[in-house]
Amino acid sequence: MASTSTLSSPPWTAVPVQDSSSSTPKTLACNVVTKTDGAGQGPFFIHELEKMDDISLYRQDIRGQYNPSAEKGVDMELYVRLIDKTKSDAACGTMVPVPDIDVYIWHTDGQGYYSGFGTRGGTDEQKPDTPYSGTPSTTQLDNTDRFLRGVQTTDEDGVVSFRSIFPGWYNGRALHIHFVAFKQGSTSAGRVSYTDQNSNGKWLFTTQMYFDPSFSHSIHEKNQPYLRRTTLSAYQTALAAAESGNSGLHFKASLGGDSDGAGGIVTAQMQILLDPKT
Repeated sequence: MASTSTLSSPPWTAVPVQDSSSSTPKTLACNVVTKTDGAGQGPFFIHELEKMDDISLYRQDIRGQYNPSAEKGVDMELYVRLIDKTKSDAACGTMVPVPDIDVYIWHTDGQGYYSGFGTRGGTDEQKPDTPYSGTPSTTQLDNTDRFLRGVQTTDEDGVVSFRSIFPGWYNGRALHIHFVAFKQGSTSAGRVSYTDQNSNGKWLFTTQMYFDPSFSHSIHEKNQPYLRRTTLSAYQTALAAAESGNSGLHFKASLGGDSDGAGGIVTAQMQILLDPKT
């Protein structure tokens, strides 16, 4: 078992490397690159070096929520393993991990809020229950909240792990988790979508990852604060994970253990095939 800080990942033998060329995720030959998600980076990425008045994003425990009085949701242990596209064989018999890569993860809390954007009580405050129409925008980085976002560096087994909360959804998108990978030593390019050119060659891969709809329903329909939002008209669409351009990346996910009476602990795993460009 690969160990990353205080979390220890489950075995990876049952976690396929997945592609989005079919509506049903499938195991890939290792020399086929994992496709990116049609939604891209999205508006709410924050680089570690973008602001100097916030906390460091290099942390494993990213738990938190927008409304302190709300239920926290179901704890989640999130594991991502990076596989070297250029060195792994075509039948996946040799899986070569990629160490020393900075992996950014960010997603909404149980009520559908992102951290960092919009002003509490202001005209640009997030409204997860109504269709998203660009407010707050990518430029409205108006507060120093940093819950449910962080960075970890892949270990010798290519693994990063995070203590998080199973995500909620906001009206206008399917339930998802964001992923961006950089070579170590990247710097902030500001409010942009990162590429090789604007990152001085440090950017590697961007995608979004999803959950099997039946699993998401099992969490959202048995636990707060998710449960009270299941009556909203957009709920079924948000959990279907069927948007046009969807990456097709579905976590291997299970529920078990105990987490302060909050409905157990979700364990979620994903493998990403990428070219480290070394």
